[in-house]
Amino acid sequence: MKKRSWSFKAGLMASALAVGLAGCAQVGSVDVGKTISSAYSVKSAQGSSSITLELTQDPSASLTAEQQRTLDFLKKLKIDITESKQESLTNASMKGSFSYGSKQIPFHLTVTDKQFTLQIEGAQKPIVIRNGAVPGGAAGSEILTAELQKQIQELTLKAVDSMPKLAGFFTTNFPNPKTISAESATITVNGESVATDKLHIELTGGELVSLVKGFLTNVLKDDQGLKEFIGVLYDLYVPFVKEMLKSVEASQPEGAGSGQMDQILPFLENKTLAVEFIHTFLKGKLQEIVADFDKTVGDSVKDVLNDNQSLKTDLYVDKDHFTRKSVTELQIQLPNSAEHGVKSLKVTSTSEAWNINKTVTVDKIDVSGGVIDLLGDSGRLTAGKFVGSLDPKSDLYKLLKDDLQVTKKKVDMYVPAAGEESWSFLPQPYNQDGTVMVPVRFVTEQLDAEVKWDAATKQVTITDPLTGSVAVLTLDSKQATVNGKTLELDQPAVLVDGNTYVPVRFVAESMNAKVGWTQETQTVHITRD
Repeated sequence: MKKRSWSFKAGLMASALAVGLAGCAQVGSVDVGKTISSAYSVKSAQGSSSITLELTQDPSASLTAEQQRTLDFLKKLKIDITESKQESLTNASMKGSFSYGSKQIPFHLTVTDKQFTLQIEGAQKPIVIRNGAVPGGAAGSEILTAELQKQIQELTLKAVDSMPKLAGFFTTNFPNPKTISAESATITVNGESVATDKLHIELTGGELVSLVKGFLTNVLKDDQGLKEFIGVLYDLYVPFVKEMLKSVEASQPEGAGSGQMDQILPFLENKTLAVEFIHTFLKGKLQEIVADFDKTVGDSVKDVLNDNQSLKTDLYVDKDHFTRKSVTELQIQLPNSAEHGVKSLKVTSTSEAWNINKTVTVDKIDVSGGVIDLLGDSGRLTAGKFVGSLDPKSDLYKLLKDDLQVTKKKVDMYVPAAGEESWSFLPQPYNQDGTVMVPVRFVTEQLDAEVKWDAATKQVTITDPLTGSVAVLTLDSKQATVNGKTLELDQPAVLVDGNTYVPVRFVAESMNAKVGWTQETQTVHITRD
């Protein structure tokens, strides 16, 4: 049986909270169905929240220095959101801090439907991540047409409106957890005294397995509910899928793929046919899963979900069915801790909300002094770009580069012998009179660099965002420059099968990387700390 990571287990147990909650139609004075519906009717609000991750190390584990360094960092992490503001479904801001050990890093984040903007201590300017960038395209280019962007915006709004119906399907069919209760409680939120009903839920990983089986069994009996559930998803996603297919068809050469489109689109146009087909398919699969659940599904997740994992939550719900406060604790005892060093994991989170569906204005970030576009010209988001945007003296830079070593890279490439046939889809290096020639775009992008090709001058420009180093090569020339300094190459840059090849030592050393060679395997190694 394959071993599952503790992060996978944490994700499953966190999901259990939403699943367990969905199964409680009425608990005491709390109508959980209305509480779920109300959560998706929040268009604007203010709030605060925090989440803490704590690891307990197994003292008997034998760890490498790198493993111990990572574990020391992860022993206690905390994110505090001191002030969150949701102005609309697509416009929000957060102010808070990220803490590890004795360090604390403040940040300010704004989110719109077009981009994320992050101001964080250590960054030289606000950092921007655009939505819809084209990999390899020019800065500001879009991968989505105007119509597709419109469809996505409409999808976001429609998804919120559809969530109560979708959640109602789970509320109807999911069994109640064993431990669930409700009682009156008066709490203070943002200085205001609020009368609430406190909903308390407890789950273990083992219990969740039986709840899931009960849910699937109930779904099989709820034919009408399943069809309505599929119908809501159809109305929600099919308009976007059809527009996406049309966009793909329009981007292809005339006649390419038109036959497939002609087959797919009529099926999507007929909702009754599509829903009936999906319903029949899902029901058949569910029958197979339920019939063999204990033997297949149940046994396969016992190492992931069992009584060594527990989830507890308290939700404070006001008279309008809005959750005004929540407190959640996830506990996981990990098997084989001597191997990975982590004995147990605890995640705690709290949140409060106020000014729900009232006028809220986000806190904007000042970008008048310019921004750092992390996607750049290539549309690629890399660790090197992010770390390169930070002040080398800042705590965040030292954490990411020195402690976590997120920019550490290693590229291994097999060099085929002359005449040897390669089965790789990637461009392969080759030996030219004792000089290993490598595909410059592939290698530099593995090292998080930006690559530009100028057809007019036949020049390749390589920019390393981490160091700021700029190397320029000219096709069929032995001369190159690094930060303006001219260097002589062992072999000229050449074009082979549409790929530019350069001497491996030049491209590596221009990016502060090292080159190694293993004779037995005919492999070239490029490493950067």
